[in-house]
Amino acid sequence: SMSVDQRRSSGGSIDAATTVLLAERDPYAAEFAEYLLRTEGYAVRIVLDPAAAGEVLRDELPSVLVVDLLISGGAGLALCRTARVNGSVPVLAISAVDQREQALAAGAEAFLLKPLDPLQFMSTVRDLLGTSAYLRQGANRR
Repeated sequence: SMSVDQRRSSGGSIDAATTVLLAERDPYAAEFAEYLLRTEGYAVRIVLDPAAAGEVLRDELPSVLVVDLLISGGAGLALCRTARVNGSVPVLAISAVDQREQALAAGAEAFLLKPLDPLQFMSTVRDLLGTSAYLRQGANRR
């Protein structure tokens, strides 16, 4: 249901500049993160399996990828690598297990332990969005 209105809103509006792709294994955790992101005005795509995430990365290049490393039994690290290969999509890896070193080795910019702390989550996403805006069009917009 979500992808329908996302498609509609991706028509070149400024949304497209700040779309967060959320690859989550847990629909409730995804809903919570989505709520936090939308409250800050970001557009959000939720995918619950790595194949769908790979498709979005290939076709739409979100501003940031937030990936639960345990998605589909641990496919999150491969998604981190895919995001790196696809260019300038910064990755925030999250997990209920401390996988910081593996995440950073796979190309994630940042790692947060779940359950997410809302303030820490949002400030990390903001940092990564700053990075991605910078990569996209120079330092003139944050």
